Amino acid sequence: MVTGHKKMIIWHNLEIISERVFEKIVPAIPRRHFALRDQIERSTTSIGANFIEGYYSGSTREFIRFLGYSRRSLAELEFWISHCIKRKYICGSVFDSLTDMLIKTGYLIDRLILSLKKRGELKELEDKR
Repeated sequence: MVTGHKKMIIWHNLEIISERVFEKIVPAIPRRHFALRDQIERSTTSIGANFIEGYYSGSTREFIRFLGYSRRSLAELEFWISHCIKRKYICGSVFDSLTDMLIKTGYLIDRLILSLKKRGELKELEDKR
């Protein structure tokens, strides 16, 4: 039985992104470009780590805050991946596939943030009544 954060489509997407990055992107970058590899690895792991930390924070406000961190790391990863295609470390199909997943996941995170904010605003209104 799947519980907690593992029920969410965003989490499934983050697992796919991580798998693709560590199987297709990182190995394609020459070892001498350690800083680039490190940035890609850090931003990839940061996306998921922040998502989980926020999910289990126990507070909607904290979850929203950590989703923002996840979203920023996702955007950072997108930047580094575009850097890899420009340097011809990866092929176009790998780039397109991963970029598509990053865009879709970013959209889902944005929608979740909006939904949580809206729910919080409704709760505040109810509490004032």
